[in-house]
Amino acid sequence: MANKLRRGSELPKAAVEALRRGDLIEAIKVVRQERNIGFKEAKEVVEIHIASQPALKKKMDKVLVLAQQKFIRWMVGFLVIVAGVVLLVMLGR
Repeated sequence: MANKLRRGSELPKAAVEALRRGDLIEAIKVVRQERNIGFKEAKEVVEIHIASQPALKKKMDKVLVLAQQKFIRWMVGFLVIVAGVVLLVMLGR
């Protein structure tokens, strides 16, 4: 396990930069390409790296919360538009 943690903390520079920007998906893509491994393995490597960096983990948690909030706002807006269209169709009959 210690070997796995040490190997996971040595991310390619581009993956580290992607994580600093809050782009988890890009970091996983970079690790996949650089190490020629599958998605699951690359995701584990990136997650181990994040877990070993408390400040980075906190930032990634914030990015995740913001993404969830943005998605919820988008869905509410979409549902309001759909409800408006349904109302217009029903009033038009």
